[in-house]
Amino acid sequence: MVTVTDRATQELRNMLAEASPEEGQTLRLVARAEGGFAVGLDQVRGDDKVVEAGGERVLVIASGLAETLEGAVIDVQETETGPKLTIS
Repeated sequence: MVTVTDRATQELRNMLAEASPEEGQTLRLVARAEGGFAVGLDQVRGDDKVVEAGGERVLVIASGLAETLEGAVIDVQETETGPKLTIS
């Protein structure tokens, strides 16, 4: 299971609100080909792992990536350019 900290949950809520999603869209965590991860808007798919916090969906992850991230914690790190999601 992927754990999302309270700070990361709030940051994901902020990101979703700023993105102005269409009906049925939510934030999706994806692995980038060049390494690292990215978050963007997408529809929920049948095999997705839905990450909930406080009873609401805050993020979806494709099942294969969710298996890779089993036991990971998503948090927020403050940087000079603003908050940044981290995975450890």
